Amino acid sequence: MDNAPMDRVTVHQDSRAEPTRGLASSRQTRTGFLRADFLRAATLCIASAALLVAACQPMGSASSAPSPETVGDDHLKPFGDFELPRKIGSVDNVGLQIPAVSPDGEQLLYLRSDRDDLALMTLLGSPDPLHTAPDGELAIWQRPVSGTLTGRRISPERWAHSPVWSDTGQAIAYVVNEPPGSYIVHLELASGTRTPLGLPEAVNCLPRFGPDDDTVVFCAGPTPAASRVFRQRVGDPEPTALTPPGGNYSLPLAASTADQVWCARADGSELTWIAARTDNAQTLVSRWGTADQPDLLQTWAGIANPLSPDGRSFLFYDAARNRIRAYHATDRRVVGHRLGSIAACWLGPETIALATADGVFLVDTASGRSPGLFNGSWIPCRYVPRTGRLLLLGRERVNRFSIVEVLFRPR
Repeated sequence: MDNAPMDRVTVHQDSRAEPTRGLASSRQTRTGFLRADFLRAATLCIASAALLVAACQPMGSASSAPSPETVGDDHLKPFGDFELPRKIGSVDNVGLQIPAVSPDGEQLLYLRSDRDDLALMTLLGSPDPLHTAPDGELAIWQRPVSGTLTGRRISPERWAHSPVWSDTGQAIAYVVNEPPGSYIVHLELASGTRTPLGLPEAVNCLPRFGPDDDTVVFCAGPTPAASRVFRQRVGDPEPTALTPPGGNYSLPLAASTADQVWCARADGSELTWIAARTDNAQTLVSRWGTADQPDLLQTWAGIANPLSPDGRSFLFYDAARNRIRAYHATDRRVVGHRLGSIAACWLGPETIALATADGVFLVDTASGRSPGLFNGSWIPCRYVPRTGRLLLLGRERVNRFSIVEVLFRPR
């Protein structure tokens, strides 16, 4: 296993920052890896394909760093200096979803399949044989972040996907496609207890954990294009609806109150973010993306954990504006970040690591300030505050990610 520092990165240096911020000065660059083999089935979706192809162009050099007048470093102070990115492992990539890294940064969940014709619509629980193959397997595996071992299969079902971690890392939820429908599985990792959740005889998909390890929010309905958002706790005999009847709701996130959910609603051909209850829906962000399926899946394709650590903000990719944006509930404000931004993860309540095809930036989501960290095409996928460890994915080769860590050192 090669643990030597990666030699094809360039650390941006903020011209206002101390000389010690830049720990590497190489002008070498990496070509992008967010290409068709990152989400191969995105060729079915013109918008996603355009996004991924654009990210595959050669990177800029260090001269592409933000100009001094756009940079402020107040939000950098909690993170201090950082060490050169270091490769710590690699993992398979079937082209549907990025691996999900546990909250402590030690474990990851990823997909393996014996088929190479996976369709994005399978992530929406579609029972169509074109989307959920009648033979073969799609399985969820768990393994340490470091190294290259395959790990262990944790989904015994034939066709499983969309794994997500609870905030404590003690439980996971995932989707099982079992035509003519699909359902959610809650798995308590310590005991191995599996609990099926979801609306019976329906398509259930896109799970996210609620305020605790035992509560999951998800979409469910007769078809992927006619879904409501539901909440179900382990032990509940049936799910509770969180959105009004009728309409088409997707991309749920647990909100701060138990009877409310943040989610997307299809308004004609466009999407609107709303705060929903069963009797009403309040608009948060209107007309920000396309409601066509599977186009809406690009919303979080490069964002593993959209909800901020304090639960007051969320990230999303806005296809119409070709950038990642952040919604802040405290002041009901939306801030866009860097044209062409394609992936991000939270570092703190208002700070994210943001990736474009050219590099990674440390962004204050409140002000929009975004000094550069280093060049290269990466997916920031998890920050662990306790250790100051940022984990990223890079393209090792076709159908395989490299796993890279960056360690921040307090000043």
